[in-house]
Amino acid sequence: MQKTIIALATVFALGSTAAMAQQQQAQDTMTQQQQTQEITEGMLVKFVSAMEEVQGVTEKYRAKFQNAENQEEARNIQQSAQQEMIAAVEEAGLTPQQYNMIIQQAQNDEELRARLEELTSDS
Repeated sequence: MQKTIIALATVFALGSTAAMAQQQQAQDTMTQQQQTQEITEGMLVKFVSAMEEVQGVTEKYRAKFQNAENQEEARNIQQSAQQEMIAAVEEAGLTPQQYNMIIQQAQNDEELRARLEELTSDS
């Protein structure tokens, strides 16, 4: 359960990236399409892998971000972290939109959330 909560928090950081903001209009269209997209077992396995990598990136940058001397430095650190998070998600075989879709659906689908918790406990 805690890994899922961490993933939920992490996705909001991922979803707020400047790159994601620039793609907002395209993402809105994709989100509408993806709301009806079935989440396969393969996607869940990729998601768990991506989530673990994203959590590692979050940990890597947490202290740097907290110790930033000014807003510009903090923004640069955040952008670096977000780029690594996006790369981790893509390397796992998902798009950032698919990653976010799974998180959003897990928030509302108890069965999906339970399946993700099962997969995270197996890894």
